[in-house]
Amino acid sequence: MATSTGSSTQHRKLALIIANGNYNRAENRLNQSCENATALSDLLKTIGFNVTLICDVEKHDMTISIIDFSQEIRDGDLVLFYFSGHSSQVHDKNYLIPIGDTYIETDQDVEEFSSGFDRILDRLVQNNPSYPTVCILDCCKVYLLKTKTASNSTSETKGLRRMPLTNGAFIQFACAAEETSRSNLFAEQLLKSIAQENVNIVEVFRRISDNVYQESGKKQRPFSINGLNQLGEVCLNQVYRPPPPPPKSVEPILSTEQFFSDEELTDVEKNYYAECKEYYRMTKQPLISVYEGIFDRHSDLPSVSFKFGIDENCENFDLQNFMNQICHKLKVPMKYLTVKQVQEGSAILEVDIFNKLETADKKLKLKMVYNMVADKEDFQKELGRMKIFFMYMGPIKELSKKQKFRNEIKLNPEFNRKYGRGGNFWIGAINDGKNRGGQPYYCPVGWQRFSFYVTDKFDEKFNGWCIGYHGTKFAYGLSILLSGLKPADIVAHGTGVYLSPSINYASHPRYSEVKVLDSSHQNKFSKRGKYVQYVLECRVHPSKIKVIAEQTLKADNTAIDPNVNNRIIEWLIDDQNKSVVDFNDSDSSIVCTGILLRVTDNHPGLLPESHWWYNAHLCNDPRCCLLGIDLKSLYQLRSNGNTCNIVFD
Repeated sequence: MATSTGSSTQHRKLALIIANGNYNRAENRLNQSCENATALSDLLKTIGFNVTLICDVEKHDMTISIIDFSQEIRDGDLVLFYFSGHSSQVHDKNYLIPIGDTYIETDQDVEEFSSGFDRILDRLVQNNPSYPTVCILDCCKVYLLKTKTASNSTSETKGLRRMPLTNGAFIQFACAAEETSRSNLFAEQLLKSIAQENVNIVEVFRRISDNVYQESGKKQRPFSINGLNQLGEVCLNQVYRPPPPPPKSVEPILSTEQFFSDEELTDVEKNYYAECKEYYRMTKQPLISVYEGIFDRHSDLPSVSFKFGIDENCENFDLQNFMNQICHKLKVPMKYLTVKQVQEGSAILEVDIFNKLETADKKLKLKMVYNMVADKEDFQKELGRMKIFFMYMGPIKELSKKQKFRNEIKLNPEFNRKYGRGGNFWIGAINDGKNRGGQPYYCPVGWQRFSFYVTDKFDEKFNGWCIGYHGTKFAYGLSILLSGLKPADIVAHGTGVYLSPSINYASHPRYSEVKVLDSSHQNKFSKRGKYVQYVLECRVHPSKIKVIAEQTLKADNTAIDPNVNNRIIEWLIDDQNKSVVDFNDSDSSIVCTGILLRVTDNHPGLLPESHWWYNAHLCNDPRCCLLGIDLKSLYQLRSNGNTCNIVFD
């Protein structure tokens, strides 16, 4: 759209093009008028004009076209009128001659049978006082009048005369006042220059006039009447072009050799990264760990780093390519990153980030990065395709603490259990004399526990602590243990971490993903099983239970667990105002003491203890219920009488 210089206001562009060439009298015919007009029409359309093109018209049709066009004009439109054909001046007025010139023999006939340009101009300008109307009169060819005194004699009309200035109008003549020309130079130069970008109207036609004057050997001099001085500079083809970006500073090429460190990984680090690799190879996505102080408004954050584990030998690791990719994916400019070192152990890369910023700005940017990667499975898989098996964000010393504490949490086979007949089994609440915070503990039948060694004095440490369950995705179990548990996004009873005293409730597919075991999982979980579910066994002090509330799965008319009433089946745990609850922190409100697996030979929705699912919320939406099977197929299996058995290898 056309705009005034320095203004972003948009304006319609309207053009009326009239070309007369096929005159009734053969001696006055013009071969190029319609051709020039068509070319101009096509050109104006490319720069945003809405064009009306009319060729070879009688006076009546010419007048109607001008009236119709002028009625379309609104104030603020950029209007262009072009006439190519014959013209004449009579009694100091200019006339445009239609093709019906059979009876034009005198100046009086010109007035009678032609269209007065003064009246045309008035019509074009009257509805548009505040924006330019451009009139181009390409009609300087010699027009021959037929005289009455001799049957074969003719006389030439004069060229157009100079007109008084009209405010808001710019009038361009193809040659000087009262002169004529037989050339097509003006049309040629008009087509070359009229669409020039970001050149104001007056300058465009000055260039056209100069070119015609020079090309004609200084014989044809177009002239103009400029009534636009009050309207500022306006361009026929205003094109906004953003300023060029500042020159980029040349970034030094980053090479692995330049930052390679002789410092070896400790055994603690090696063990930690080995677990992360196991997680990565099973899930195809990295373990992501974040320092919780990023979310604490009151904590200082003097330095912060990214630490990446890349499943690639250091000798083959392309540091520059990796940094380019990670900056692009995390939307972090390279200027905010400083590579510190690359270590062996695959490639362990340490990068300082945002350390030139103040703490508040640093935290804001880190939260933006966190929100980009946390719980975004598709994004995490993109990182996985970069062979990233681990990503940490926070102070390096805090990662070292986390790794050290994690290294001290080991499987404690002495307390591994298989719950069911033939293994550990009891009916009703267990009565073994231990204090579990006043909450009953029921046998998690059908589940197998892999116990963690948390402390030497387990019974003393957890005396009075309740047992609760947290269902989770297959891929999240190890992630939660290594990097902490994020408070719930769905907060039916308030903000915090949600547990349940009922493993039946925690195993619903909204909470515990039903995972189909493929060949890569067979040796890890079961040789005979087809499906697996994953639930965390946790200890929580009763003082940290903020709310005990009813179920939120719309199971109002069915009993979820024969041992636990639906009204007290959800626990909301105080997250101590932390965005990440660290299960490895011995002072945390929640401590994970084991992982429970349920392996089955068919879909667990066919188990008797899962029949309540069908009277509660159950859906196909993977953002809600992770069924591992299409819901319709599950209903079909159930209606066909298929059964399911627990598998203990």
